[in-house]
Amino acid sequence: MTEDALLALLRALRDRVVGITDTALASRDGLIITSDTAELDPDNLAALAAASLGLAQRLSAEAGQGTLREATTRSSGGVVAIYAVGASALLVVVGDRGLDSARLHRESRPTVESIEVLLKRGHTGVGGAGMVAS
Repeated sequence: MTEDALLALLRALRDRVVGITDTALASRDGLIITSDTAELDPDNLAALAAASLGLAQRLSAEAGQGTLREATTRSSGGVVAIYAVGASALLVVVGDRGLDSARLHRESRPTVESIEVLLKRGHTGVGGAGMVAS
């Protein structure tokens, strides 16, 4: 089942990178596809991440920097990284102050590529019926 495989990828990323506290996969319009979150509301996280990615894409285009791959926000409590997954989805990674950012950036690209393959193979329609949040 595609949803189980997507959630497994999110959990595997968390297991490989020290400091990740929450992950979510959402459609570009901010609808949750699946999540591995503890105390965060995945619906709010998805909506805010989609808005943030949209603004970052506009900024990247305006600055002539090509196709946006990710947007990262660092704050006093940690990091939120949002990765573009093809043209239809995004991956949100939340980390605490101990997040290994270098490892996150190394590990995220293969994870994003695997998610993109699963979404294409699943034919479930990003954000549509058949996708569930956990």
